[in-house]
Amino acid sequence: MVDPSAFVHPQAAVTGNVWIGKNVYVGPGAAIRGDWGRIIIEDGCNVQESCTIHMFPGVTVLLKEGVHLGHGAIVHGAVIGRNCLIGMNSVIMDNVEIGDECIVGALTFVKAAEKIPPRKVVAGNPAKILKEVSEEMLKWKTEGTALYQALPGEMRESWKECEAGKPEGDRQRMQEIREYVHKGVHPDPGRYRPWKNKHDEPQDGLVKEPEAEYGRRQFTIEDYLNLEKDSDFRHEYYRGEIFAMGGARPEHNRIISNLMIFLGPKVRRKSCDIFGSDQRVHIPANSLFTYPDLVIFCGQPTFYDDNMSLTNPTVLVEVLSSSTRDYDRVTKLKLYQDIPSLQEYLVIDPRPYLAEHWQKHAKKGWELQKYDQPADHFLIRTIDVKVPLEEVYRNIQAMKKV
Repeated sequence: MVDPSAFVHPQAAVTGNVWIGKNVYVGPGAAIRGDWGRIIIEDGCNVQESCTIHMFPGVTVLLKEGVHLGHGAIVHGAVIGRNCLIGMNSVIMDNVEIGDECIVGALTFVKAAEKIPPRKVVAGNPAKILKEVSEEMLKWKTEGTALYQALPGEMRESWKECEAGKPEGDRQRMQEIREYVHKGVHPDPGRYRPWKNKHDEPQDGLVKEPEAEYGRRQFTIEDYLNLEKDSDFRHEYYRGEIFAMGGARPEHNRIISNLMIFLGPKVRRKSCDIFGSDQRVHIPANSLFTYPDLVIFCGQPTFYDDNMSLTNPTVLVEVLSSSTRDYDRVTKLKLYQDIPSLQEYLVIDPRPYLAEHWQKHAKKGWELQKYDQPADHFLIRTIDVKVPLEEVYRNIQAMKKV
């Protein structure tokens, strides 16, 4: 079973009980043999050239969402966690379980029945845990994998058989390229520019969110809504582009849970309601569809024509992460200000203590107040509730110690 959005190279061999999910890339020379058991390759994975996936009879091999399987790697009867990187020519033996967000170095041998906890750097023969995966390493891995998640769409749109060009026809250009290379400069970087440059470039004065992009063509709102109906994961839509939204860390979820518990009864006394991150919000003025971490609305809700995308929130809350920090603090602020009903926008840093509270005033426009002391509290004016910063960060320190 192969999802239509995936790309399996015609020189790859996929046989037997194999399930390939959305936006999966399988390179030439890969051998994926589900003849004695089952192989499940979840959405957004890539299996690069000359990889082998197989198993003992009756075993299920599982590559969870976003796994990056480097050139020549072998996976035999293992479970690879979400958003892992398996380095080139590594060997992952039977009954191995690798936790989410791990990085396995090139040429690593993970012996049978090993259990690797989440977010570990692993290397060697036999494999050893070297250290924790940092936020910078994880961002580098996620952004690299995003290139391969975009590749299937590009291959389907533009890949075709062709005759190879002959260098005799453009020797001057070849000489120019050689000179550039000797100087250490790429003469034609094309669309695959370094991710740092790619995401630092402003678009219409906005900072682009560094999340995985699925495909490169322009999508309609109808395309996006149809995708969301069938998707197990959430996506944002903005001006014809669709972006996959990453998962949240435990401290992120704890902050939202603290706010829901503290604000829930108080919100309802004001004839308002509160929703978590599953509530989609749409801004017709700028086309954005997104899932804020917390939504408060007062009065009668209004929705876009799919009856699922709220258009009149009163208060929005976002909790920062390393990959969305600039996006939530700069871009989303500007986009959210296009919502006529919005009165307040709260941005919370999961590293205690910092809360940025934007409020709209009739004459002054939007004003910012920051709170960074445990004893501070801020007033959500819309529902007339004072929120102690200690309540927002309740039990966060205990989670970090564990």
